[in-house]
Amino acid sequence: MRILYVASYYEPAYVYGGPVLSVSLLCKALADLGASVTVLTTNANGNQRLNVPIGQPVQVRNLQVYYYPVVNVLPPSFFYSPQLARACQEKMGQYDIAFLDTLWTHAMEPSISAGTHSSVPCIIPLHGQLLPWALKHKRWKKQLYFNLLEKNRLNKSAALHCASYFEQQSVQKLGFQVPTFVVPYGVNLDRFAELPSRGFLRQRFNISDSSSVLLFLGRLHQVKRPAIALEALAALERKDVHLIYAGPDEEGFESPLRSQARKLGCPERIHFTGLLSGDKVVRALVDSDLLIMSSAMESFGMSVIEAMVAGLPVVVSDAVEVGHWAAKAGAGCQVPGTPEAFAQAIQGLLSDPEKRANMGARGRELVQHKFDISATARQMLLQCQSIINTGAPLRET
Repeated sequence: MRILYVASYYEPAYVYGGPVLSVSLLCKALADLGASVTVLTTNANGNQRLNVPIGQPVQVRNLQVYYYPVVNVLPPSFFYSPQLARACQEKMGQYDIAFLDTLWTHAMEPSISAGTHSSVPCIIPLHGQLLPWALKHKRWKKQLYFNLLEKNRLNKSAALHCASYFEQQSVQKLGFQVPTFVVPYGVNLDRFAELPSRGFLRQRFNISDSSSVLLFLGRLHQVKRPAIALEALAALERKDVHLIYAGPDEEGFESPLRSQARKLGCPERIHFTGLLSGDKVVRALVDSDLLIMSSAMESFGMSVIEAMVAGLPVVVSDAVEVGHWAAKAGAGCQVPGTPEAFAQAIQGLLSDPEKRANMGARGRELVQHKFDISATARQMLLQCQSIINTGAPLRET
């Protein structure tokens, strides 16, 4: 099977968060299962550019990836790249099926048009971008663009890929004419086979072994609601608990969070690492006692999966979809998105080491059973084959 994956950004542009890792793992796993996978993308990397060859095949995780330049004539979030658009039109007909990870960006129109012209069925991964919170953000601009252009483009696809049943249910309410299907993203279990010793972040921030560490792993973005974690920290009875924000600061949150921490009386107990990737993520998880995710919206939650496979209990908001699986498996707590609810759950878990250990074991078991990347990639490959053969994804039973 020849698969084309078109993405507005790609590994190693980790500044864009969890989807970058999720997508690159999926592409590699599809190739490991025998598919021929090619990626077309841009050199976007936040405020910088990836240091990669332009327009030439680059080996990334044993895949051929072509990077094309973004042009700074429109807002950065539009990822304007005429060369990527031309590449889609030139190469699309060489493949059996295509993934168009280009929603809300410049490449959406040329890629879906190329698929239609070449009779190549296209799958559009959504990454939570059509969930209610996402559509309310910049509401009037998105509503106009969606109704005039984007909805029609999505309706030209063969199927919409959702990472969870909650996302699927939300998307189906928007009245699309094309089917949806659910395949969760997966994690590479080998990466967590041998966990390192503690000390990576504790030594960096002079945190004692006897203190507890809460890890906020992800972008500092308003949808992540990072202030909730800080307010929960300040509300704890224990004062030997530290909060580490591990992720890129997209919107200038660090300064106001530090200012708020001073007002709350805990400035020495919050820390910022900036972007972490690769083994540093694993080492950060090992150094921590709980993962905190207070997001207003998460169609999936890759950081939660990584935490559980590392044996870390999780405390997440009721807007984090993967939190439903974690709570049901007894691997963590899913609570309302308020500082009080988070503080109560955190306090209870920090005071019960045995419960945390049991949760950690159940989390590892859950991920091994449900979110192994090789298993989720097989599900995706079956969906691709069904779309190629019948024009529609498999019906869920």
